[in-house]
Amino acid sequence: MQMPCEVCYKDATRVCSACKYTRYCSEACQKANWKIHKKGCEIQQMLNRMNDEHAAAPRARPNPKRCTGCSARFTEDYPCDGECPDCGYVACESCICDNSNGTCYCPNSNFGNKYCQMEPRYYHTDGNGKGYGGDRHPELFPDEAYPEDFYEAEPRACNNCGEVTKVLKKEYCREIRF
Repeated sequence: MQMPCEVCYKDATRVCSACKYTRYCSEACQKANWKIHKKGCEIQQMLNRMNDEHAAAPRARPNPKRCTGCSARFTEDYPCDGECPDCGYVACESCICDNSNGTCYCPNSNFGNKYCQMEPRYYHTDGNGKGYGGDRHPELFPDEAYPEDFYEAEPRACNNCGEVTKVLKKEYCREIRF
């Protein structure tokens, strides 16, 4: 039985279509290694399915008596400072103002506030730590405005809330600093 060649470990351009993990330089190397790879391939496929199922499963609602960010128990002297009406994430005062712990589990909003209507910030996440990448049309104060060239040419429906409005161009949807 032949092991994958040295090229497979350096410049592999092909990926096993079943496990999507092991890389090969050619179909010949892949066929030559199949007897060795077969068992590992089955295991990797099973892990891939488990990961997909875990990611698709809805999160359980957090314990309302403890801060979801730091797990501190709420008391009369240390009350809950915020609760997301959608996912149930609860946070103490320290965690609600901390950028990492103060983000709830909702993918398009934070504590009921839609990200598309908020100014872009790096800590806006999908609840799993991945940054929000959807449309943005922040509601600014009347005396504030983004330059006109920051917006797309024509108003359209926001992909998050559905409101028809002028949407920021994608290159300006990350944190904006003036």
